[in-house]
Amino acid sequence: MSEYLVELLLEEMPPADIDMILNTLSKKMDLALNQANLKHGKIETFATSRRFGFLIHELSPKQDDVILKKRGPAEKIAYKDGQPSKALEGFLRSNNASPDEIELVDVKGTKYVFLNKHVEGKEASEVLKKIVPGVLASLQFKRAMRWGNGEFKYVRPLHSVVSLLNEKIVEFDFLGKTASNQTESHRYLSKKVKISNPDEYKNLLEENAVIIDINKRKKMIEDALDQTNLNVVKDETLVHEISLITEFPQPVVGEFKEKYVGLPEPVLKTVLRHHQRTFVTKEDEKISTKFVAFQDGPAQRSANVRKGYERVINARLEDALFYYEEDTAVPLEKFVSKLEGITFQRGLGTLKDKTDRITTIATDIAKKLGFGERDLKLVKRAAFLSKADIATSMIYEFPELQGIMGRIYASFNEDERVALALEEQYMPDGLEGNIQTDTIGAIIGLADKLDTVVANFAINEIPSGSKDPYGLRKNTFGVLRILNDFEWDIDVKEEGKITESSLKSEVPWEALGEFFQGRLEVLLKDRYSISFDVAKAVLELWTTPLRARLSAQSIEKYKSSEDFEDFITAYTRIHNISSKHDSTEYHVELFEENEKPLFQAYLEVKQEVEEDLKHLSYDEAFEKLKSLKPLIDEYFNNVFVMATREDLRRNRLGFLKSLDELFLKFGNLSLLLKK
Repeated sequence: MSEYLVELLLEEMPPADIDMILNTLSKKMDLALNQANLKHGKIETFATSRRFGFLIHELSPKQDDVILKKRGPAEKIAYKDGQPSKALEGFLRSNNASPDEIELVDVKGTKYVFLNKHVEGKEASEVLKKIVPGVLASLQFKRAMRWGNGEFKYVRPLHSVVSLLNEKIVEFDFLGKTASNQTESHRYLSKKVKISNPDEYKNLLEENAVIIDINKRKKMIEDALDQTNLNVVKDETLVHEISLITEFPQPVVGEFKEKYVGLPEPVLKTVLRHHQRTFVTKEDEKISTKFVAFQDGPAQRSANVRKGYERVINARLEDALFYYEEDTAVPLEKFVSKLEGITFQRGLGTLKDKTDRITTIATDIAKKLGFGERDLKLVKRAAFLSKADIATSMIYEFPELQGIMGRIYASFNEDERVALALEEQYMPDGLEGNIQTDTIGAIIGLADKLDTVVANFAINEIPSGSKDPYGLRKNTFGVLRILNDFEWDIDVKEEGKITESSLKSEVPWEALGEFFQGRLEVLLKDRYSISFDVAKAVLELWTTPLRARLSAQSIEKYKSSEDFEDFITAYTRIHNISSKHDSTEYHVELFEENEKPLFQAYLEVKQEVEEDLKHLSYDEAFEKLKSLKPLIDEYFNNVFVMATREDLRRNRLGFLKSLDELFLKFGNLSLLLKK
C-alpha cells in the first residue's frame, strides 16, 4: 500500500475558506477515488493560514481490473449481410474493443451486441494526476482572487504544489504551477523544504515552524493560555479562529492603559476580542488591563509584537472612550430624530420610518395580548427607542454593539425593562440562539423582524437560492420562534398588513406564504419532532404559527391510534368531493332524513370545537372531531351526494364544504392519507 501527499502553498487565506476546506476536501477526494475505482484508507485533511492539502493512507498501487459490460446495437443493426456494419464498427472503435470481445445476448426476444471487455487497472499515479486537479478546482470559495493576467482564479495566489506518492513525484499542472516535492518553511524562517516521502511531512514541517494539524495548534493555544498564570476568559471560538490564521501560534501578553477600564465591558470585549483577536483577562470579576494575543512564528519577535498590539488597542480604546463620553452627554431619546437622516434600506424609507412601523405593529400586538396600560406604555417607549443607538457615535465606529449600547445608554434614565428590550429585540438569531427573557423585548423583536420580511417582499427583494442579503430567512425563523416560545396566538398576516399599508405597496402574499411555510416546516420538524407528513398537513395554518404547531402536536399524538387511518379516510372523502365547490351555503329544509344525523352532530361538534380552539385546546377539539367518523361513513353509505337534482346536489356539497372547513382548522388532513 502507498501513501500520497498533496499540499498547496498560497498567500494567507480567509478563516472561513479554511473551515470550508477542512469540512469538504476529504469528502470530495474520497468521492473522486471511489469513482475512479482506486481503493484507499483514511484521507487526512490539513490546513493552516497559507497551505492546505491531504494525506491519503493505504492507497492501492493501481486500480482493480474490471470486466466492462456494455450493450451495443441490436443484431439486425450491427450486421449487414453477415458482416459488421458501420454502427458496430463505431461501437467497437468508441470502446477501444475488438470483434472477439463482443457477444450476442437475447434481451426480451431481441438479440443485442454486448461488449465483454477485460480492462486492466491503471497505475495509481496515472489516476491521481487526472483526478486531483479536478478536485482542487472544484472547491468553492466565498471570494476568490485573480492574479497573473487574470487567467488564474482561486482563494489566494498559488506559490507551489506538492504531489508525492511514496518517494515519487506525481506531476500535474495546476494554476500555472507544476507539482513537485518542494515546499516552504514558516514565512519568517524563509527556507525551502524538500520532502522525501509523505511519512516525514508532518515532522519535517514542524521542524520548520509549521504545525499542519489544526487540533495540535488549538492545543498549543490552550496550553499557552494556561501557562500565563492569568485569569483568561475562556473562548473556544477565538481559539478556533487563531488556529485558522496561524501556522505556529505563540502567546504575547500585553497591557492597555488603566483609564480605559471604566468603559462598559461589552466595549472592552469588542475592541480586544472582536477587533484584535485577543483574549480578555479578569481580576476581581472585572476585565483587567492585561490581555493575551498570539503571534504567528518564533517567540523572539514577541517584544515588537506586544508593542504593536498595545499601540493599536490603546488607540482603539481611546476612540471608544471619546465616543462613549460624547454619546452619554445627552439622553438616548435625543438620537431618535437623527434616524430621519439614515436610510434603512433602499425603497423602504429611513430608520425613523422603520421605527414608526415597529411602534405601530408592536402596539397592536401588545393590545391583542391584553397588555395593561403600564406595560403598553413600556412597549411604545421601547419601540420608539429601538433603533436610537444606531445614530450614536459608538455604533458608527463599532456596529456590532448595536442593541447592546442601546441597553447601556437607556439604563441611565429609562425603565429597566425598556433598556433590556433594546438589546433583546435582536434575539433569537434565526432557528438557533437564545430567546428573549422579557415580553417587551420579544414584542419589539417580533415587530421588527416581521416588518423586515414583509417590507422586503413588498419591494420584491425575495431570497433566491443561497442569496439572502437581508437575512429574511433568519428573521422569519425569529418570528416563528418568538410566537411559539411565548405561545402567542398572533396572526402574522394581520400584522404584516400594517407594513403593507404603511409602505403603500402591495405584498405578494402567496409568495410570502410559501416562504413562511418553508421555514415553518423546518421549525416543526427540527424543534418539535413533528413527522414530515404532519408538518406538511398544517402548513396551511402558517399565518398563525402557534396554532400550526399545536395542531401538529395534537395530530401527532393521535396518529398512532388504531382508528386514525380510518378517520383520515372518512374525512378525505369529504374534502375531495367538496374541494371544487365554491360555496358553504346550504338549506336545512332540503335535507332528506338520512342526511340529518350527520348535520345535527356537526352543529353540536362545531360549537364545541370552535370553543376549544378559541382556548387553544387542540387535543380536546381533535377528539371531538374524531367522534364524527361513524356518522360520516353512514352519510356516504346512505346519501348520493352528486344527485341529478341540481338543488339537492348543491345543497349537499355546500354542507360538506362547511364540514370540510371545520376540519381545515387543523390543516389539510387529507395529506395524511397513506397512498
